[in-house]
Amino acid sequence: MFYGGGIVALALFLLWIYCIFDVISTDESLARNMPKFVWLIVVIFLPDIGSIAWLALGRPQKVGYTPGSTTLRPPRAMPRGPEDSPDFIKGLDTRSKELKDWEDDLKRREEDLKKREDGE
Repeated sequence: MFYGGGIVALALFLLWIYCIFDVISTDESLARNMPKFVWLIVVIFLPDIGSIAWLALGRPQKVGYTPGSTTLRPPRAMPRGPEDSPDFIKGLDTRSKELKDWEDDLKRREEDLKKREDGE
């Protein structure tokens, strides 16, 4: 026998209750796409579809998971490029100085070589 139907029904019921509390406790100005009162009617009379629609289309974006939360979730860690590191920027100065010294040394050697060839 399949006993999963009761678990699915319980999960949908808990989702429905969560969404009702979330709609009620959400600030009117934060509800998206429809007024808060209309969202409440949709969630109550269309439990499964209304709950999913509220989570996808009506709930404020980037807020916490507690009902009525207005605090933003912490942002995900984004990859940083090397130019964001202060050590990298400092290293550019030293690398450019080393490159300039190398170029100066190369010019000096070329000039010495050219003098030797001209002198001989």
